[in-house]
Amino acid sequence: MSFPSKFTDFDHSILSKISYLLDDNAESIELKDLLKLKISKFEDVSEFMFALDVLYALGKIELDERKGIIKYVS
Repeated sequence: MSFPSKFTDFDHSILSKISYLLDDNAESIELKDLLKLKISKFEDVSEFMFALDVLYALGKIELDERKGIIKYVS
């Protein structure tokens, strides 16, 4: 899984998958709960983690490491 290119169309890229992790109605969610709810949308855990990395790099989420909570940033 990677970014869209001439070899990887958008539907098979990580950018199409990050929308599964965004929730406009929630302020935060525990990482374990997010994994349980959304893992079926991803090929494996590494793809799920890569999508979280992209959202973090874009400044869309923050992680409270002590509590294991993902906070959505507007």
